[in-house]
Amino acid sequence: MATPAYAQIDSEVVVSASAGYDSNPFLAFGGDRDVASFRLELVPTISRSDEISSIRVSGRVEHVEYARLYDSAQNLSANVDATYRINERLDVAARVQIASTISTTDFTRPVEAGGDGDGFPPPIDDDITLLGDRQRRNTASAQASLHYIASEFDDIRWTALVQTQRYPSSNNLEDSDYASQQIAYTRRLNEDITLGGVLAGSLSNFRNGRAGDAKMISPQLSFGIRLAPRFEVSGSAGLSFTRTKLAQGTSSSTTFAGNLSLCYKVTLDNFCLTGSRQVLPSAIGGVREQSSIGASYSRRLSERDTIQLGGSYATASSPLTGIGGDFESVRGYARYDRQLTEKLTLFASAGYSDSSDDLGGKRSNVQGVIGISYRFGGVR
Repeated sequence: MATPAYAQIDSEVVVSASAGYDSNPFLAFGGDRDVASFRLELVPTISRSDEISSIRVSGRVEHVEYARLYDSAQNLSANVDATYRINERLDVAARVQIASTISTTDFTRPVEAGGDGDGFPPPIDDDITLLGDRQRRNTASAQASLHYIASEFDDIRWTALVQTQRYPSSNNLEDSDYASQQIAYTRRLNEDITLGGVLAGSLSNFRNGRAGDAKMISPQLSFGIRLAPRFEVSGSAGLSFTRTKLAQGTSSSTTFAGNLSLCYKVTLDNFCLTGSRQVLPSAIGGVREQSSIGASYSRRLSERDTIQLGGSYATASSPLTGIGGDFESVRGYARYDRQLTEKLTLFASAGYSDSSDDLGGKRSNVQGVIGISYRFGGVR
């Protein structure tokens, strides 16, 4: 077992203040929804790493004050990430997250589409059936993984996740519990190509009803190809077999499942195109086929200037069993950052989003924000 020789500790607090305009921040029906807002955000982070382990603890506190129409909104979250290398062949990792948020169409902190590259994208990352409900969502999750290097050419990765979703202020949204496991095997054929397989399974439980609970198993084939030194494509494809509980009996369904990531990364430019299709529980009840495609691009214009562009299109099907409609969401954003000093940054962002369903209801929002952020602390 390796012995750590040097530990690096990094602690910082980023404080941001911004003013913005939204034409319809909560995607509500009706006119006269435009409003100005002021945001104050605090993001503390502390991390420690050495040659064999790392731990990172972070949090986020956000207060949004609206000039009219809406009550103020508070969003809170905390995360702990840890890794440990047991030996030269075996690594372990864990992640714990808790959050209490109100869903909005906010582009002040844009997030790249897609997952983290380790198998499937994160479940219930952005439930589009929740957009427009202006309800608080409390979530808690824990994830653990093992990565074993069986040989020079063979990797095995196991991941387990449990997650809860609660809506304390709503009688219409469904509290749910979700658990999943997956095991992935990868074989490196040469320096540029890997092939493998993934077997995933999940349980979805809705706490407020007698029907809708589901069990899913999904076998998939995976691949990774390096087309050029900084140009990679990876993904997986297969089927999802889902058994859903009804008021009387069960129902079975089979759907296509998979994910795809295509990324090009150089010194000044980063571009990623991602897509996914999976079966997940939804806030308004029932497990649904959730599909998304997204693109993100960033470019460093100079030592102090950076731009980000991105967009996504997502759909959620009607429940695999039961009553309900389809949902559709479109999002796009642009962001500019100017580093005024080593610690002070000016930023401006603009975005568009809309949500629609098959009953003809469509709501959209246009947002513009300008603000500053200041970073306290640094590496010790």
